[in-house]
Amino acid sequence: MSASVDAPTAVPPRIDRRRTSSRALRWISRFTGPEAGLLERQLPFFLTFLLAVSLLWVVPDVVDAIYVLPAMAVAFLVPVLARTMPWSRWPDWVTDVLPVLSFGAIALLRTGTGGQGSAFAALMYVPVLTLAAQRGRRGVVVAVVCVVLVVFTPVVLSPATFTRLTVVRAVVVALVALVLAIVSHETTERLRVRNAALVRMQQHQDELLDLVRNDAEVIARVAGARESALDQMVAVIDSATEQAIIATDTDGLVQVFNAGAERLLGHAQGNVVGRMRLTQFHDPVELRERYRAATGYDVEVGAADGAEDGTADVVDGRLLEAVVAPARTGGSHLRDWTWVRRDGATRTVRLAVTRRVESDGASSGFVVVATDVTTEREASALKDQFVSLVSHELRTPLTAVLGYLELLQDGTEPLTGEQQEYVSIIERNARRQLRLVSDLLLTAQLDAGQFQITPQPVDLADVVRASVTSAAYAAGNAGVRIVPHVSATPVVADPLRFAQVVDNLLSNAIKFTQPEGTVTVSLAPGRDADGHEAGAVLEVSDSGVGIAPDELGRLTERFFRTSAARRSAVPGVGLGLLITKAVTEAHGGTLGVVSTLGEGTTMTVSLPARPPAAEPTGD
Repeated sequence: MSASVDAPTAVPPRIDRRRTSSRALRWISRFTGPEAGLLERQLPFFLTFLLAVSLLWVVPDVVDAIYVLPAMAVAFLVPVLARTMPWSRWPDWVTDVLPVLSFGAIALLRTGTGGQGSAFAALMYVPVLTLAAQRGRRGVVVAVVCVVLVVFTPVVLSPATFTRLTVVRAVVVALVALVLAIVSHETTERLRVRNAALVRMQQHQDELLDLVRNDAEVIARVAGARESALDQMVAVIDSATEQAIIATDTDGLVQVFNAGAERLLGHAQGNVVGRMRLTQFHDPVELRERYRAATGYDVEVGAADGAEDGTADVVDGRLLEAVVAPARTGGSHLRDWTWVRRDGATRTVRLAVTRRVESDGASSGFVVVATDVTTEREASALKDQFVSLVSHELRTPLTAVLGYLELLQDGTEPLTGEQQEYVSIIERNARRQLRLVSDLLLTAQLDAGQFQITPQPVDLADVVRASVTSAAYAAGNAGVRIVPHVSATPVVADPLRFAQVVDNLLSNAIKFTQPEGTVTVSLAPGRDADGHEAGAVLEVSDSGVGIAPDELGRLTERFFRTSAARRSAVPGVGLGLLITKAVTEAHGGTLGVVSTLGEGTTMTVSLPARPPAAEPTGD
């Protein structure tokens, strides 16, 4: 292939004719377009006329001063009038006088420089452009009429020069002027439309710039606020050393790792932030079991280890849901988890997981507050084990003591009064200890999930009357009056467990009521949604010291005793209401409490007509 083909061909610079034409149109519109002022629109004619007059010295033999001088006077008058007259006060059409005067100056100049053969006839097209640039078609019509008059002016002043050629010339010139006026008018209208569009675009651009500027300011403020909030959060988190606080993004990647977390897990902050995920601190077996329990699906063991195709991220995301799913609905979620330290040791932690929400409502991650409860849980387990063991070990000797006390009372030799009193004291305390051991055993059954009831048809009125009779001795010693209001209430229930409920409520009411106070016991059938009798409602009210509002929610906690009980040294271990609630819920009922300090307390037990799925065992 020849070198001429291989050599690059020189490309001449491209001339953008549209851009050149656009610049020319903008220059013309400056003097003839819609943006031009009245004086500026007259300047093209005035300057052209001056140039034409300056050429008269070339043809002095054809100049007739009678017409040329008035023509020059009229031409000079046009810009003077445009500059000095108050045109803004008059209608728009009045300004047509100026280009009409320009046509008059041209007509006089043409007559004074040869008439129909004048070389300056072309000047008439300049005011044609000026008139055509106006809004509406008026300017086009006026321009064509004036052109015809300019053509016929020499003939009017010198009729002898009129020929058929004059008519032809007038028609052709008028036709040319009409075409030029229409083209100029349409071009000016397009310029006007384009300029209006440009103005609108400029306004729209200004509005967009204002919006962008405002948005930028808002974004800057929001970014600053978020940065400040993050700095404050990090400062607060770093200052907390007793608890592990970890903040993550939505994928579980750790973003904040405080000193408490370093101490709990044994990892340095620099090795965790941006590198490890929250799920990596969890016991993997426990995490997968809870994921399976929550979703019904399993995660392959080892799927999250060493995968390079993105599988690890997917698995971590799924396992993360087991930890944070309850917190996605809002609020904070508490649950015990097992975490694995860097050295492999495990710790039991209570996690409070909270979703981080931005000002626009979008989730930006999670905040996890971990409290090490390993020692607490171990102590609780040991306590439960101890309670269960001691309860079983004490029950047998106490039962034997009570048995021998009955033999002693029923022996062949009668006891003296003093001996009988001693035996009664021993029996009363032994039975009290046996009730305490029974309560402890019952709480152990509750923890083991082995608590059961034996429902059967029973009139709870008989159970309540028996409990009131049994409590009468303790009430008399305390100077408290028991007022029963008992109605026949047949239901299906466990009479022994319900008697335990009544005994606990009566015992508490008596113990916390001052001498000469009153304990009211009410039992009546309940009502269903249709107003028919169904179930039972037991109320035990006292006029005692009452319960503090902040303690009402803890009444059914194991071993909890109110501040009034501790101050007054009221005997008890804090298991009665725990057992009462367990028995009530086992029957499908509810336990309610209303109390006012210094006025008294009302405990309400509501039971259904029969426990859920209960099968009566008696007649």
